[in-house]
Amino acid sequence: MSTADDPRIDPEEWQAQERGLRAALSGQRAGPEAADYLRIAQAIASAPQSGPPMRFARDVAVRMARHDAGIERWVSRVLLAVLAVAVLALGALFGPAWWSAIEQTAGTAATGWLLAGAGCVAVSWLAARCRASGQKRP
Repeated sequence: MSTADDPRIDPEEWQAQERGLRAALSGQRAGPEAADYLRIAQAIASAPQSGPPMRFARDVAVRMARHDAGIERWVSRVLLAVLAVAVLALGALFGPAWWSAIEQTAGTAATGWLLAGAGCVAVSWLAARCRASGQKRP
């Protein structure tokens, strides 16, 4: 860039900046008029040029997984247990009435198939849980 093109630029100030930059790049000392520009150029040159460290994303994910394994997992298990108890209590209280209403609506043959389907779902869920817990062990 030429200083003659822009009348707002002071040529002496421009030269002091250039001397400071050259002194920073070459490792030499700058004169007193360019000392401030030398410090600025050195600060810019010493700024880190790289991105995040290697495996940064993996380390963050591991840290978040470790954090998620804390109280959230415990609270989820407690809430699941409360839900299971509530479902069992509702089934014990209202189950016979619901079952007789389903039998009257769908018929006895359909209720047998409903039980068979529910049994298949339960067995496949248990098998998947057993397979998953067996794979987690080393």
